[in-house]
Amino acid sequence: MRPIVLCIVGAGGSYTPEIVEGVLDRPGLELAEVSLTDSDPQRLAVMAGLTRRMIAAKGAKIAVRESSDLAQAAAGADFVVTQIRVGGMAARQLDETIPLRYGVIGQETTGPGGMFKALRTIPVMIDIARTIARVAPRAFILNYTNPSGIVTEAVLNHTDAKLLGLCSSIPLLQHRLRRLLAPVFGEVQIASVGLNHLGFIHQITAGDEDVTARAIAHLADGATANDALFASALKIAPRLGAIPVEKYGDLYFHRRAEFEAMASAQRTRAQAVMDIEAEVLAEAADPAVATKPPALIRRGGEGYSGVTFDTLDAVLNDRGAKIVMSAFNNGAVVGLPDDVAVETVCHVDASGARPLPVGEIPLAYRGLVQAVKAHESLTVQAAVTRSRDVALQALLAHPLVGDIDIAEPMLDEMLAAHGLNYQ
Repeated sequence: MRPIVLCIVGAGGSYTPEIVEGVLDRPGLELAEVSLTDSDPQRLAVMAGLTRRMIAAKGAKIAVRESSDLAQAAAGADFVVTQIRVGGMAARQLDETIPLRYGVIGQETTGPGGMFKALRTIPVMIDIARTIARVAPRAFILNYTNPSGIVTEAVLNHTDAKLLGLCSSIPLLQHRLRRLLAPVFGEVQIASVGLNHLGFIHQITAGDEDVTARAIAHLADGATANDALFASALKIAPRLGAIPVEKYGDLYFHRRAEFEAMASAQRTRAQAVMDIEAEVLAEAADPAVATKPPALIRRGGEGYSGVTFDTLDAVLNDRGAKIVMSAFNNGAVVGLPDDVAVETVCHVDASGARPLPVGEIPLAYRGLVQAVKAHESLTVQAAVTRSRDVALQALLAHPLVGDIDIAEPMLDEMLAAHGLNYQ
């Protein structure tokens, strides 16, 4: 690899140490500079200080630059990681609690909560992407800003920026499956299809043999008995003929249990994360800390840096690697438009990401994926046009809502709570 400049947008976020650790631990990665930018100067200063200490502790020669000005920070970058949260955790708290009052799951990346996060985020990400395309035209944006698939679709349709929508959920699931299946099937290839946070492992092959059904049966037969989260996905897998992505699949296939758990919980996930992030920031601000803060383990995001630098390496060195990410469909998934974002196995090289041909989504979950994709595309339209009618259509299209007597008052309450003026 040639020496590169990496810019992190939203660098005051708690995941920044994960990226920095990945930079320092990645063999063969030559980094000339890390440029950090954030709208919160205090958080930016804390993470910039920790970044410098982590680099110094490793004896690395990497310059660290920080600026609250995006154009200045991103100028000349080769890669830009975006990880912003518009409205912060206070907005997430609203996204999680308001839908519950209407009998609907409140979650930050899907359903009404995910939609409102997208409505707040898309205009900001479009502006960011346009700025990056102007000051760093060769840069690829590696996006983790949620909801990643919807943000990817918005940016690719409304800017000239080169953006790849990353998420560690499916790549981590692939890694775990390879490890679990190796003793029985040897080396396996694992394909997926769907959308970000609505993905399905739909094909597992060993050599030239399709072993999907046998592999699912093996896994469901107790291979993961001590993993409650994985066991939940495997409960539905034999019926679907595919393994839904962990945690997020439960929102659709165990929705009543998920709603009841959220409605009866003493604290929301947003409140728990607020406490964790405060702890991460306190640890990061300690001059004696020169490693990734221990509290970050409880924040989630495992595999974050691995996916980032696998993608960076594939682009920079024209690898032609196969990595699951969100990109324009362009005919790969039959039954979805070309200009929507799908999350599937992509061929990743110096030109970016190209989804590999999938064909039709299996009928067992085709309708679910198509309905959620309609919701996502309507959400992009609503964010760009600021149309209340389109936003209502987006809520009605989502399988977790679909009732105008619920959707309309919930929409108006959430618009008012977030200060969004839609006509």
